[in-house]
Amino acid sequence: MALTNQQQKTSVPAQPPATRRASRAYVIGMPIASAGLWMALLAPAIVVLAVKISEITTAESRAGALSLVAGVGAVIALLANPLFGRLSDRTTSRFGMRKPWIIGGSVIGLGSLFILGSATSVPMVLVGWVLAQLSFNAALAALVATLPDQAGAEERGRLSGLIGMTLTVGLVASTFVVQIFHSTFLMAVVPGIVGTALAIAFAFTFKDRVLEGTPAPLDIKEILGSFYFNPKNHPGLGWAWFTKFLIYIGYCTGLLYLPYFFSDHLLVPSAEVPSLVFQATLASAAGTVVTSLTGGWLSDKIGRRKVLVIISAVVIMAGLMVVATATGVPQVMVGQTIIGLGLGCFSAVDVALIADLLPQDQSENAKTFGVFNIAQALPQSIVPAVAFPIIALGGYTALFITGAVFGLIGAVLVTRIKGVK
Repeated sequence: MALTNQQQKTSVPAQPPATRRASRAYVIGMPIASAGLWMALLAPAIVVLAVKISEITTAESRAGALSLVAGVGAVIALLANPLFGRLSDRTTSRFGMRKPWIIGGSVIGLGSLFILGSATSVPMVLVGWVLAQLSFNAALAALVATLPDQAGAEERGRLSGLIGMTLTVGLVASTFVVQIFHSTFLMAVVPGIVGTALAIAFAFTFKDRVLEGTPAPLDIKEILGSFYFNPKNHPGLGWAWFTKFLIYIGYCTGLLYLPYFFSDHLLVPSAEVPSLVFQATLASAAGTVVTSLTGGWLSDKIGRRKVLVIISAVVIMAGLMVVATATGVPQVMVGQTIIGLGLGCFSAVDVALIADLLPQDQSENAKTFGVFNIAQALPQSIVPAVAFPIIALGGYTALFITGAVFGLIGAVLVTRIKGVK
């Protein structure tokens, strides 16, 4: 549907001033809210789904049931983030463009965790998990879009660094909270209550952007446009998308196949693998938190993003090579720490880079971040699909080396981005 001149004029929100500085309440509250939402979403993903399905199925059917629920949830998450981002960009509420989605998504997400925690059948678990993915991703899409809304370019790196570590913080917090309880219901609901409370409290601490005028109604083309942007019109965003996609291809090879690397390559007894994977996750998380803070701050200080993206990608791939050539568990832990150091810096600077490349009219911020979420999530589906023949030919070492090569190609592509240092 074509827009009239008047519709084009009124459907574009005013661009936030480039020199605007975020309030102290925003700087403190936004990362806390992000970590809270990740905690609410990751607790079911990591622990609750498996435990709940084990409770309501037989030993023969639980693996298939978990695959079904987790697989459908992953697809929903992939689609929900950009779609709700697009809707957030077009929201005309007098309370703002982002607050209704942060509050509404959090509240509905919490309700879905009550459904999940009290489920007595696999279909009920599936309903609860699909609703959780839809609602919490809606809240997360709107939350991330507040960054370019609220902060100018000169402080986006610092704030992006804080955002970059929130998934890791949410991961650690969710596993800590879940292990306190023996009830599956409380495992699901308590992290959700904490995360929802943090998100709602944050929503009342900042002045949200209000869309000026009324956008044209959504048609099918507009809805489908929620899942992509035209790289011809936005070449910088296109190169940044492929950079992120390829780097996460490399990262996911080590992340998804680490348990099998321990058991099949290093011949670690199966009973010890879960503990070693947890230790490796903590080692990586520690590195991520450190460089998320310093990497984002440094990119603001020197006024450069691309060089830090390249350095961080090279560090990730170096860590992956350390793991690939490991002959014992200590070397794996060293490699995972190196990967975490690179990932923290990349996550921080990557968000700031995307924010700097957003179209000047600022009309599709949340939608664009949602499309970039696909670049991060899609490798988790692609890597398992192509890993088997590589492992069959050269083992896990060949898989990790192949992933590192793809990641390094991604690092090279960032040099094609124009208009951002």
